[in-house]
Amino acid sequence: MQPLLSIVIANYNYGRFLDEAIRSVIAQDMGDKVELIIVDGGSTDNSVEIIKKYANGLPPNISYTDWINSSNHNSQTPPLITWWCSEKDGGQSAAFNKGFSHARGRFLTWLNADDVMLPGVIDALKTASERDPWQEWFVGGVYWLDPQMNVIRCGRARHMSRIRAEYGLVNVGGPCSFFTKDLYERAGKIDERHHYTMDTDLWLRFALNENVAFKPCIRYAWGLRLHPDAKMSGHNFNADGTLAANAFSSEALHKEEKKRKQLQFEEETTRAKLPPVKGKMNRVLSLLTADYIPALLSRFDTRRFAGQNYRKICGGAS
Repeated sequence: MQPLLSIVIANYNYGRFLDEAIRSVIAQDMGDKVELIIVDGGSTDNSVEIIKKYANGLPPNISYTDWINSSNHNSQTPPLITWWCSEKDGGQSAAFNKGFSHARGRFLTWLNADDVMLPGVIDALKTASERDPWQEWFVGGVYWLDPQMNVIRCGRARHMSRIRAEYGLVNVGGPCSFFTKDLYERAGKIDERHHYTMDTDLWLRFALNENVAFKPCIRYAWGLRLHPDAKMSGHNFNADGTLAANAFSSEALHKEEKKRKQLQFEEETTRAKLPPVKGKMNRVLSLLTADYIPALLSRFDTRRFAGQNYRKICGGAS
């Protein structure tokens, strides 16, 4: 039976976070609806030990189906992980593509090893896909979390605007998206030259090349942990580990020259693959195309939940 969803976790030396990420997936009502794939980039910390704990004897680079049909196992109990590896790779984007190449699910998503999947995602995706069986792309919202997993900011799922997509704006994050494997392959998979904006690049190809729009299926799906060592959010912290005053500012995202140049390269390569993307939106057009109700409710949620641990908000899950 084909799983509903294949989840790929890419990891490299994030063993201190990985266990919580895995538990946030298996805390869902999985049944046979979900498979979990972990692609480790050859970690030297305790990551492999953690993976093996949930792999239940499944060796690396072998699928559960092949393993269970052989005589090289000691248990008939299905592992929580259906495929995993630990080997050097080309980075996060390459790891996602590698994981998806082993995925059997109708829908795909990824989860960063330092983040968490919020409760209710699988049930919400199942309900939405049964209600709208031809829809190829569903989304959820995000909690921005501090290193202690307390809420900083909330962003509810929004409806997609084709106009905003034509200007290069798609308001959804990576682990908030659940897209069919067929759509992923038609769009050309993840561009492995991209290290920061691989998600936006893929979403724009979904929207502009494949003419597919996303639909919300759950209010909140992803807990994004901000911490000093994170690839994208590390710039939000001062040297002492406290949040900087300019967190979330566009200027902070370009603070490091090396990152700025890479982001410029990624923007240029994205533009080259798409129909002509229009210039920057003017203020009036941006206001006219905004999805105001989710935006206002997100602010309300932020006022309610800021400073609270996400587990408390989610009823103790994970």
